[in-house]
Amino acid sequence: MNSIKYKKSASILLLAAAALGVAGCTSDEVSSSQSITYSETEESKLNEPMENQPESSYWFPEDLLAWDFDKDPDAKYNVSTEPLAERVDKKALPKSNETQNPEMKVAALSIMNSSTSGNSPRGINTFDANVFSNWQYIDQLIYWGGSSGEGIIVPPSADVIDAAHKNGVPVLGTIFFPQTAHAGKIDWLDTFLEKDENGEFPITDKLIEVANKYGFDGWFINQETDTKVTSFDEAAEGEKSDGDVAGGLTKEHADLMIELIAELQQKSEEKLEVMWYDSMTNEGEMDWQNALTDKNKAYLVDAEMKPLSDSMFLNFWWNTDKLAKEDLLKASKEKAEELNVNPYDLYAGIDLQENGYMTPVQWDLFTDDGGNPYTSLGLYVPSWTHTSASDSDDFQNRESTFWVNAKGDPTQSVPSKGTEWPGISTYAIEQTAITSLPFISHFNLGNGYNYFIEGDKVSSMDWNNRSMQDILPTYRWVFEHSEGNELAATIDYADAYNGGNSLKLRGNMQENQTSLMKLYSTKLQLDKETSFTTTAKASTETELNLVLGFENGKEEVIKADKPVGNDWTQVSYNLEKFSDKEITSISYEIASSTTSSNYELHLGQIAVMPKVEKTDVQVNGVKIEDSLFDEEESNFAGIRLSWNEDKSDNVAYYEIYRVNKDESRSFLGATPSTNHYINALERNDDTNKTDFEVVAVDHFGVRGKASDMATLKWPDNRVPKADFTASQTVAAPGESITFTNTSSSNTESLNWVFEGADSETSTDESPVVTYAKEGTYTVTLTAKNESGEMPLERKEFITISNKAKGGLTLLSKDATTQASSFVNDAEAPEFVVDGKLDTKWAAIGNPPHELTLDLGETKTISEVRIAHAEAGGEGPDMNTKAYSIEVSEDGTEFSEVSNTIKNTSANSTHSFAAAEARYVKLIVKKPTQGSDSAARIYEVEVYGLKDSLK
Repeated sequence: MNSIKYKKSASILLLAAAALGVAGCTSDEVSSSQSITYSETEESKLNEPMENQPESSYWFPEDLLAWDFDKDPDAKYNVSTEPLAERVDKKALPKSNETQNPEMKVAALSIMNSSTSGNSPRGINTFDANVFSNWQYIDQLIYWGGSSGEGIIVPPSADVIDAAHKNGVPVLGTIFFPQTAHAGKIDWLDTFLEKDENGEFPITDKLIEVANKYGFDGWFINQETDTKVTSFDEAAEGEKSDGDVAGGLTKEHADLMIELIAELQQKSEEKLEVMWYDSMTNEGEMDWQNALTDKNKAYLVDAEMKPLSDSMFLNFWWNTDKLAKEDLLKASKEKAEELNVNPYDLYAGIDLQENGYMTPVQWDLFTDDGGNPYTSLGLYVPSWTHTSASDSDDFQNRESTFWVNAKGDPTQSVPSKGTEWPGISTYAIEQTAITSLPFISHFNLGNGYNYFIEGDKVSSMDWNNRSMQDILPTYRWVFEHSEGNELAATIDYADAYNGGNSLKLRGNMQENQTSLMKLYSTKLQLDKETSFTTTAKASTETELNLVLGFENGKEEVIKADKPVGNDWTQVSYNLEKFSDKEITSISYEIASSTTSSNYELHLGQIAVMPKVEKTDVQVNGVKIEDSLFDEEESNFAGIRLSWNEDKSDNVAYYEIYRVNKDESRSFLGATPSTNHYINALERNDDTNKTDFEVVAVDHFGVRGKASDMATLKWPDNRVPKADFTASQTVAAPGESITFTNTSSSNTESLNWVFEGADSETSTDESPVVTYAKEGTYTVTLTAKNESGEMPLERKEFITISNKAKGGLTLLSKDATTQASSFVNDAEAPEFVVDGKLDTKWAAIGNPPHELTLDLGETKTISEVRIAHAEAGGEGPDMNTKAYSIEVSEDGTEFSEVSNTIKNTSANSTHSFAAAEARYVKLIVKKPTQGSDSAARIYEVEVYGLKDSLK
């Protein structure tokens, strides 16, 4: 068996290409292979998505109906590679505390990505990601998403499916019909519920196709169009405002929805889960019941009492003081039993989006007097733990309090006597999908600041890819300490064995005193050839003994073959006498050889392996499907790579490398898929080409032969590209104008020529000039370096006129406006010329969005100022990114005067050569910094001369 050998120098390591160290191999089995030099990958200088990034899917109904998997270039990037793992029967699992209930379930409606749009299916070169890992406490994940500005039918991203399935958790996509107050449209619901000539719903075929192609498990349906409730408090009291049921919502919509759900269930060859949100009643009213009632039961069972939806998410107000007296969950349980429905297929919703575990919950309404839950738990946006966290450590601490309890130990969970958060482990039993071999964990969360291979850092580039998340410990954290010992467990991002993380234990240890740490719940069958290794390192010499639990309830301590030292050490355990037994838990007995008050132990790998088989995993057919270079200087590239699937089913994942000019390799990423997107790869030499290779890694950790190379050809950008801006283009004689160089970064020197100016030449970065005489003047900038020079000449760019004395005039106040679309009358185009920053024009749907201002008569104009989303109080991510400005005298023939491809500012000013125009058109091409397609423009101001030059 081949093994990696490292030889370190200042910035490289030497790697035998054949294999990772595999658990259970001895030194006699080690042989060398050709060595490859790996250069440490540097941090990214550009970490925002490039325009050709594959995107996780989202649709409006009409878009999904037109969708074709084979014609969608992003579709294959969205395919999950992980089948749903089998979990151990909950009733066979041990309880960590007495109040855990194996019948009760937990559904998490979680924001796994910060927006509906713009999400890379398996991450990019950024660290931030919701790397949720407490899968043991949930039974379903609903991938929460959807918005009027992006799309309302949202399948889960591939990395979330992969991570969930690895842990045995089914994932549902979201179908979300927003309220009209949030720009919802009854037309979307009508399109969704349309039938064809055969009386069937075409959309059901598409919903089934998406789930089957992408590999997820069903749909959560949230129909809230249409309602005009003025406040949630009002709704909770059962009061309605005028026009409660508006926009054409009728009983027919409800009847059709019920019929559609039935058809969806009937057509699904592979069973798809359907969860219904308690919103629309069977009469077609928007009337949240907060319980299972006669008004919404039709979505769970049909008229013949046959099952329809598999479950229902109950609205949140069962937990309010105003409705508490109705004991809605108890009533729901009774109604479910009356309908022959499992009460635990009802999920009592708790809204956690604002305050997370600080949300007051009347837990006495959730359970009976004996502490038994009436229903299951439905957690709305438990991802608060991520969005509210200050850093990765804070995130893990919040996760611990939320999912386990404030003590971070599930054995210490007790029911709340009031409204304080008890931790989900109080009610939910820890589940496991560790049921087959091999089982390997490196404690990877799925993101990192670095990447390690066998303990050596091969990359310092930030990354996230939740598909690479390992199964994290089942128990967080259960210790039994001898007197004087005290350890705390954290996830370490600074040091790892393989990937981005290790498990770090830190605290006080007394000499030769043991601490027992319980980590995993399992159901693993051993045989005479099963091997078990642990890779770890410690600040003092440490005995790291294995403690296995067996199905008969007994535990056995297995001594390690050697102590753990300061460097990564692989220790082995002899399991021969446990052949044919089933292990139900994995724990460790830890003992330090010396007393230490700042003791540290890192666990880098756990590997429980069957007999190691020789495999021959190979990669072929590597190709660059698409590449895109940054428009400014072509120093960064976004690359879509793909390759042929290894048909042996032995591949665990693939590693992607750049082959450097000196024949060293730079690690770029790892993925279980047969495609990979490399975001913002920086040009690193002067060859104008980059070679890539892909290496397959099998389930035993063995690397195969590197693929043939795929080559990217870069544009030749050695000669600089000249560009500049001017503070103004129309001025009075003697008025100062500042010119600013914006040429490419490889410019070494500048040469300005200002026709007719007081100083006609300059080599400054930002020269200031004046013009004495009226007229129009040309400006030329030449950018130079050792490779050559490039001039940029702008003819008649500057206009000098006595009419400009006193400055430019605002010409667009209260101009007539027209737009290609707008959300509603409160966000209409006329608000961009009202001089206020608390009103806006908003447009939804697919860009480009167009806004035209009519100045009433032809004017001389030279400047347009735009107030974007952030200027109106919205987030900077909503600022318009790409747009152009066109002008026209007749409203028919337009010419472009300004084009912006990368705006990030809240307010932008665009000066251009003076133009005669009556009409000014703003064309929004990329409405936001991400992929939200809704335009948000608060003001557009057109400036020019009060008296035209004509």
